[in-house]
Amino acid sequence: MQFQSNPRLSRALVCHQRWLLTQASFALYADYALEGIGTGLTATSLSDWVVTAGIASRNTAHHFVESLRAYHFIHIDAASPRRPLRYDIGDQTLAGMHMWFGANLAVLDYVDGGNRAERHLLQPDLLLRVQPEFARRCIADTVWREPSERIGLLQWTECGALVMDHFMELAVRAPLKDGFYDLGVLSVPAMAERFLMSRTHLQRTLKKAEQKGCMARSGPGRGSSTLLSAEFLQEYCAWLAVKSAVLDAVFESVVASEKTDVCDHARERIKTSA
Repeated sequence: MQFQSNPRLSRALVCHQRWLLTQASFALYADYALEGIGTGLTATSLSDWVVTAGIASRNTAHHFVESLRAYHFIHIDAASPRRPLRYDIGDQTLAGMHMWFGANLAVLDYVDGGNRAERHLLQPDLLLRVQPEFARRCIADTVWREPSERIGLLQWTECGALVMDHFMELAVRAPLKDGFYDLGVLSVPAMAERFLMSRTHLQRTLKKAEQKGCMARSGPGRGSSTLLSAEFLQEYCAWLAVKSAVLDAVFESVVASEKTDVCDHARERIKTSA
């Protein structure tokens, strides 16, 4: 749903490197907006963090900031010094992060019957209070930051996470036979068009996934069914669980502390975007 409502913004979260860069960027913004910690979101503060963590080069981090600015996802803070420029985030960016946060809380609620998503609706400031520590822990976690080779085949590919999400949705309803879920006949061109991907690149990526045992084909030519390895799906879900465990721990810690000292700037943004 989030991808359909704003594909360009959603693309910031559907490649693992961009996911990490996005989370780091928002954490820098939120720390400063909420409590005045650090210098806020600047190209320098982001590049210093991600280069040290081995996520991206300094040039990649600067290009990422420039792309966010070009698409109006961020803009120069009115109170920014001349150097380095500090960025504020746009309303659609904040709304998108609220949507991402709520969806991930809903997953946790589905597992244990909790009410985190409902609490977020009642206390939208939880996003700014939880996300920075969530980002720091995820980036510091080697297992999450550097997925296995098989998981990385799609995660490091632009919009590849959307393809994997699509496979997971199909697997829930698919029959399991001989260790594989039969996802049916899938059109690579249709998937590439739907997720704004290069068809050739997607075809190559899926071919590599076959070679690594992540998936297989059943039947002749274009009419063949796509089979998803149950073992690989379990491996992928275990990797996703790392992120969910971090979010759960940070959310519970923040809620337990019940901090209420929200600065005026953050309070206004929270009020208008929730």
